[in-house]
Amino acid sequence: MPKTVLITGATDGLGKALVYEFLKRTDYQLVLCGRNEEKMAELLAHLPQDRIIYTECFNLLNDSEIRTFTKNVKEKVNPIDILINNAGANSKKAPVESLEIQDLRDMLQLNCVSHLMLIQEFYAGMKENHGGHILNILSSCCLFHNETMAGYTASKDAMEAISKILVKEARKDNIKVTSVYPGGIDTNFRAIPNHTYMKPETVAQTIVDCVLLPEDGVMHDIILRPISEVNF
Repeated sequence: MPKTVLITGATDGLGKALVYEFLKRTDYQLVLCGRNEEKMAELLAHLPQDRIIYTECFNLLNDSEIRTFTKNVKEKVNPIDILINNAGANSKKAPVESLEIQDLRDMLQLNCVSHLMLIQEFYAGMKENHGGHILNILSSCCLFHNETMAGYTASKDAMEAISKILVKEARKDNIKVTSVYPGGIDTNFRAIPNHTYMKPETVAQTIVDCVLLPEDGVMHDIILRPISEVNF
């Protein structure tokens, strides 16, 4: 029976690359969500419809919309086997002295709170099935604390702490947990393209390879960076 993969932020960048990477394998069916309905429609136009079992567009900044989405997923599809918390944004770079509190709140909601809500909503199904895999897409900013990145880094660091603790708590339920730390990826996540950064397909392939590990193994951390990055 195919495993069901839920990918957030599926309409662009790494999320979109993950969709295509999973579709290379016949034993996965996908649940996709994003924010932009036009981008979702454009993506779906190029995908095999029998492999995409549910899609929805909503705003991860809105708790009630998250709950509506998870309720719909539980009612319409099989339990989620693999949850990939991919959606995220660095909405505002600023020095600590001038970081707007609302910008920080928004990044904490998008990059941490929404991920936690999705984990909590689908954990029970994984536990009941005695297995599952939760992958949290973090950032190499968790490893290198750079100027003007306080808001984004704080939000990713918060999610990193949850992910690391979940590794220990989920082991008893046979649920795998992986933290992914990508460096620069050449997507429109950044206002100015950088073609020396990794292709999203490179990162997606690595993540799927992690998912494909035999049942007796798990990769807890993936650090993947472009050769061109020099911050250490």
